[in-house]
Amino acid sequence: SLGFILNSIKGGSYGGVFLLSMLVSYVVPLPEVMLLLLIGFVAKTAGFNLELVILTSIIGTVIGDNALYRLSFFGNKYVERFNRKMRENKLIKYEHLVVDNIGKSIFFLRFIAGVRFFGPVIAGTLGIRWRKFFFYNIAATMLRSSAFILLGFYAQRRIVRVIAEAEIVSNLLFFSSVLIVGIL
Repeated sequence: SLGFILNSIKGGSYGGVFLLSMLVSYVVPLPEVMLLLLIGFVAKTAGFNLELVILTSIIGTVIGDNALYRLSFFGNKYVERFNRKMRENKLIKYEHLVVDNIGKSIFFLRFIAGVRFFGPVIAGTLGIRWRKFFFYNIAATMLRSSAFILLGFYAQRRIVRVIAEAEIVSNLLFFSSVLIVGIL
């Protein structure tokens, strides 16, 4: 529930921010955008250091993504099952486009709602060098995390409306990306 997450951030301080950032979308069933907005909101209300909160969230997110990348790279059985499903459903029929543009794919998948985990999984499964994955992933994570935490921090009084609008924007970005990929 939302109250549990707010209390986890407040009670756990920076450790709560770190753990939730690392586990969101993988273990904690909450959209990443919503968590980042809530982190900014709690940082403002609890008096946390804004720069430290942003840094802690970025580090947690990057560690979570790197763990998923490593599992994919070394062939975890759950990731293998996921890859088989993608191939059966022909979701990966444009695999060559992804491989040719892997940096852009890793970067932009971070900004599409609900598919954060695709970047690390695809990069690991395709055997992309870790340094390349790390560079594009951290660049996108820094941009996205900073923007949404700052939005939650400064839009504290209108947080519920901002969360709803952020979800609308995320969905619009997702459908726009699908449309652009379809056209290309």
